Amino acid sequence: MSDTKEFNTLDINYLRTLCESTGVSGFEKEVCEGFLSYLRDEVKDPHLDTMGNAIAFLSGDSKTVMMEAHADEIGFQVIHISDAGNIHIRANGGIDEQCLPGSQVVIQTQSRGLIPGVIGKKPIHLMKADDRKHTIETHHLWVDTGLSPEEVKSAIGIGDPVAFMPNMKLLGDYRISSKALDDRIGVFVVAQTMKRLAMMQSHLHTIAGVATVQEEVGCRGSVIASYSIHPDIAITVDVDFATDVPDCPSTQYGDILLGAGVVIPRNADADMALSRQMEQIAKDKGIPYQISARHRTTGGTNASKIQLTRDGVHTISLGIPCRYMHTPVEMCDLRDVEAAIKLMVEFCQS
Repeated sequence: MSDTKEFNTLDINYLRTLCESTGVSGFEKEVCEGFLSYLRDEVKDPHLDTMGNAIAFLSGDSKTVMMEAHADEIGFQVIHISDAGNIHIRANGGIDEQCLPGSQVVIQTQSRGLIPGVIGKKPIHLMKADDRKHTIETHHLWVDTGLSPEEVKSAIGIGDPVAFMPNMKLLGDYRISSKALDDRIGVFVVAQTMKRLAMMQSHLHTIAGVATVQEEVGCRGSVIASYSIHPDIAITVDVDFATDVPDCPSTQYGDILLGAGVVIPRNADADMALSRQMEQIAKDKGIPYQISARHRTTGGTNASKIQLTRDGVHTISLGIPCRYMHTPVEMCDLRDVEAAIKLMVEFCQS
């Protein structure tokens, strides 16, 4: 990736650390503790709450603005170990089963740390013609670690989380690909925004930066975090579907492009006044942005849950365009990341 002045302020090393961390839903401690450690020198009251959400504050006056992104990633848990040492798994979150055969994974164990493995299946040569036409379901697959059955059973336990192999690739000048950009890229945006606001010391509002847990299994952590923080305004940062790929018609999904800017929503999860204000700030400051009107009220992001906390919260979910969501090769663009950070910094000073 070229060292352009535009991205000198982005801490790519921290982004790599986030992408190479493991944090399947319910097992996000590494990511959340890393978030607090990264911000500790600039924030007040950094802590993990009862659910495991990572929360930190920048003191200010006026309103409390909660900026959050979910720390967890889709993955699996061990559900059965055969006598031959084959490890059978169940999905933890919205797994795309078409991508599973041949994937590299790591098993997070208590006694031996991360154990690498591959997701195996019956060779295509031994499959019947009709079987080749069907998507293989997760329970028909297994993880092969290369270890003996005795080694597997001594090191790996039922319930151990399984994540896709940590990875992050820089593609061209602006693109990045990783197994967990959903939503480590959002955590990165929140952390970078907190860093910039702390350095500028000019934010008007009290800011709560949060890395939430268990979004992929029902937006659970955000409910607890928003209840305890009781914000006036909440900004969720999550990935949004890029439509600049084949078989993704604009007439059905709109036009959301990698590199064209942060996504500002128009839907029932977004407070319309906030949406209009974000758009006006982007226009005034020359920040690239895109508008999306896709339906989101079925729980697509944490905003749908935060919005209903206590007596209601003014919410908006800013999007980072993403290709290949819920696969091991999700792709985002650093120009969109920078646009999101700039927009949030400007908003917090408005």
